[in-house]
Order: sequence, then structure tokens, then C-alpha cells
Amino acid sequence: MAPAHQLVLDSDVRDWVFIPLTLFIVLMKLVMQYVHQAMSAAPPPSKELLEVREMQAAARSARVRAVANMLPEGSMRMRKDFFADKDHGCFSAKPVTRGMHETMVTDPSFMADMMKKNLTGMVPQILMGTAVTFFFSGFVMGRVPFGLSPRFRPMLQRGVDLASLDVSYFTGLSYYILLLFASRGPFSLVFREDTLDDAEVMRRQMGMGMAPGGGFDAAGVFKSEKAAWEANVHEWALEGAERDALKVLRRRAAEAP
Repeated sequence: MAPAHQLVLDSDVRDWVFIPLTLFIVLMKLVMQYVHQAMSAAPPPSKELLEVREMQAAARSARVRAVANMLPEGSMRMRKDFFADKDHGCFSAKPVTRGMHETMVTDPSFMADMMKKNLTGMVPQILMGTAVTFFFSGFVMGRVPFGLSPRFRPMLQRGVDLASLDVSYFTGLSYYILLLFASRGPFSLVFREDTLDDAEVMRRQMGMGMAPGGGFDAAGVFKSEKAAWEANVHEWALEGAERDALKVLRRRAAEAP
């Protein structure tokens, strides 16, 4: 294995690479954030409360089933009837929330809003990556103050293929990627829930701009929860707990001086 070379970095790298690259990323992130906020449409007010109720009902059902054995038989049956009764159960009613595919087909504004989000996230990312690769690739910018294993070389030394270079040195392209994701924390403190998610933007970019097929499928969730309630076998975990507690207290009282 070739010995690692100790480098003396020129101050011009700081003045013409490190500072401009940092300012460029921060300013571009600010521009992307404000464009994202300007082009993001507010959620439609219709059916919003009913959709939230359906999502909360499914989450509550799963939580109740997780601790069902801690409830007495009567309490458990009452909750089972509330959720999974064939006539009046919560999951027997027709869901209001539409699936992702149904919304995409029936609501043109949803597709338009999705395209806006994809454009505001993907186009700046592509431009930033192209500019950084063209202007700042190939520069060794600094060194981390601790040793690293060779597995970190592909992450820290993108754009520089030099096996004799110590792993602790990082390049301009790697600094751009790390700063791009590390800036989400400070931005989330300022913009709260409106912060643009770079990971989600990159997933959309790799998926050719198509929205994921996820989302809350109320009909499917209701069906699975109802089937889970029907298959649930209740065994009260606290059966005879008072009798066992009384035995322990008597034993402790007998052992006491």
C-alpha cells in the first residue's frame, strides 16, 4: 500500500473554492426554498377533517389491538364492535379518503401541483450538480481532524481518483453533497414544516419525476384492520392478577420480622 501524502493546501482554495461553493449552495437552497413555498398549493379544505379522522381511526385501531390483551373481555368486545361491526362499525362505512391513483385521475389540480413540486426540486438540483461538477470538481478542500477507514474514500473524495491520498482529505464535490444534506437541519429550524426535503427531491429525480404509489389507501387499510379484528383472539393477560398480588403481599407479610 502506498504511503499517504501530506498536503499543504493553498489559501486560494479557501478563497476561490470553499467560500464561493458554500455561498452558492446556501443561496441556491434559499432560492429553492422560497420557490417551493410560492408554488406549493394549500391543501383543499373539502373533506380534510373526515380524511384526518379516517387516518386517526386506523392508527387508533392498530394501537388498541397491540394492547388488547391488557383489556378485560367486555372492554375488548366493545372496542371490537366499534371498529369492526358488520353494520355500524367504523371500518364498515365507505371511506372518504381517495387513494393516490384515484386522486391523480380525478383531480387535475393534484397533478399540476405534483409537477410544480417536481420542477421546483429537480431542475435546481440538476443545475446545481452540473455547476458544481464543472467549476469545483477536482479540488481538495480540506481535511477532517480524525482518521478514517478506506471505506470512506468514495464518500469524501468524489472527483479525485488518487489512491495515495489520505482518506481524511475531502474534495469539493463531496463537500457539496454533504453540505446539501446537512443544511436541512438549520433550514428546518427556520422554515419549520415547509422545509424542502432534498432526499425526496433526489428520489423523484431518480424516479423520472413520477410520484410514488404510496399514500393513505383508506379502503385497503379499513379492510385489513377489519380482518385483523376478526382474527384477533383475546386472552386477558391480567386474569387472576388480584389473586397473585394478594399472594405476594401475604408472603411478604409473613417474611417480615
